[in-house]
Amino acid sequence: MRLPVQWNAEISYVLTLYKYLLNTLGLWVLNEKNVFSRIRWFMSTIVEMTATVSLSLEVIRHCHGFEDAFDAFLSASSSVISISKLLLHRVNWRDKLILVQAIIHDWTSVKNPHTRDIMLKYARTGRFVSLILCYLGCASCVFLFSPLIFANLDLPWISWEKQPYNKTSERRLILAAYCVFETYTSYAYGFIEVLQMLQVLVNCISQCGNDGFFFQLTMHVCGQFEVLRMNFTDIISKQSLSHNKLGILLKRHHRLIDLAHHLQEAYSLVILSQLLMSVLLLCIEGFQLILTLSIHNTFAAMKHILFIMVLLVQLFIYCFAGQTLESQSQELAYAIYETPWYNVDINVMKDLPLMILRAANPHRLTAGKLLAINFESFKEILKASASYLSVLRVMLDT
Repeated sequence: MRLPVQWNAEISYVLTLYKYLLNTLGLWVLNEKNVFSRIRWFMSTIVEMTATVSLSLEVIRHCHGFEDAFDAFLSASSSVISISKLLLHRVNWRDKLILVQAIIHDWTSVKNPHTRDIMLKYARTGRFVSLILCYLGCASCVFLFSPLIFANLDLPWISWEKQPYNKTSERRLILAAYCVFETYTSYAYGFIEVLQMLQVLVNCISQCGNDGFFFQLTMHVCGQFEVLRMNFTDIISKQSLSHNKLGILLKRHHRLIDLAHHLQEAYSLVILSQLLMSVLLLCIEGFQLILTLSIHNTFAAMKHILFIMVLLVQLFIYCFAGQTLESQSQELAYAIYETPWYNVDINVMKDLPLMILRAANPHRLTAGKLLAINFESFKEILKASASYLSVLRVMLDT
């Protein structure tokens, strides 16, 4: 598919945010064959691997109590998700490239104002959700950096004596890796802080950038399904359906089926890793929230509440995208059935049942082809997490 040299305003509105955000880590698919982009991807992966290794060693050694070990486990789990997204990008970048090329092609070839309005509606939804993810990521970074930034300030709502950092080292670290970096000079301390800042920033960009990009791609595919459904609805008002028109609609439907397949292939394993880790982290964050509330540690409680919100937003975004794609693809069958098929030529009439049969089988985003991601799955995840958390709370009370 030949791409335009310059993007128009709509393409820039849809893709510019992800171009600059993902290109920071070498994840932008249009620059995939660029050597410097691959170097950035490699360095980002190495940085996240160092975070996972150091925090995992902290969990294994837990030489300064379980508070640091819990924090290290949470950070290590988040780094594992980030690494999975970085590595799976390299495996599935061709599927993402096809989806990006489809976005560029659709926005450069759109002529109908109504079609453009539908596409713009989904583009705005995708951008709005991506900005929410970016704001939550920035807030998470602020909370992680705050113990280092405000360590010497006497703030009434922060009780530093209750923080685990005082018990492990006089010099506080952004990430709880005190057992690994047990003794260090002033220069080594500066290097460790810079490294941990990079680890946090790579984690946030990898998480928020990939999730927002996934949501934008899914919204575009959903918008194209609604456009196709609108085309069948227009046939009802015009009371005309020729074999040539049906052939054009069939080709568009086949193209959307292909795009939905590439979307599934690109993000199936990513969704699975996000799902498994999010359920585990929700239980542990909820348990730590109960602990911090019991000792009246306001700052730590705010941090856990924020991280729980980020996890829930991430899960909801995946489930919302899957539910929207499933609904839009399934509603296409009703739109085809409502066409004036009883007035068309017999040859055209024979093709419609095949389209209805294929459209009646909705496209679903799955977690590793094991679990469909939709609102029903989100409800079950919340129920399971609440059940595990109640068990942990009973263990705490006993």
